[in-house]
Amino acid sequence: MNLFTKIVLKCLSIVTVFLQAVFAFAGIVLLFATVALLFVPNDVKNQLLQYLDLNTNVNITMVLVLSSLVAFLIIACLFIIMHALRKMIGNIYKQNFFVPQNLTYLKLILISITSITILQFISQVFFAKLHAYNVSNVFSNSASDLVGNILLLAIVYTLYVVFKYGISLQDDSNNVI
Repeated sequence: MNLFTKIVLKCLSIVTVFLQAVFAFAGIVLLFATVALLFVPNDVKNQLLQYLDLNTNVNITMVLVLSSLVAFLIIACLFIIMHALRKMIGNIYKQNFFVPQNLTYLKLILISITSITILQFISQVFFAKLHAYNVSNVFSNSASDLVGNILLLAIVYTLYVVFKYGISLQDDSNNVI
């Protein structure tokens, strides 16, 4: 492995650690905010509804808690993706390319991206039902974002298949020698 590749892998590893910390902090803040929402008076919640430009008869506490829960799950999936990616990068840095651990990490990434796509679709339908748009950058607002996630799923699944095949070739090679 050449020096440039090692530097890039180390930089990517550092970025994933930083993003893990950011997602962990965001998740903790979101949990704190969600719990705090349960204790906020209704008139303050109604002002929040006006800020969001929502005119609905739905229980605002339920709307806020459910949207916070979906946002937390999305952030948790992003944290898991960064963790698995960091572990994969570590294995590749050690030149352990086709090992079962990398396949497990890819499967974890695939499950997390699938979960994010489903959660974003659910939030898109949920907020469309409430006529609430541009609520947060955590939630997908357009079909193109969902198409991008589906394309990312296809790419990660292709990598998963390649790594799975590579592991079987590696096993065959190890058994022959």
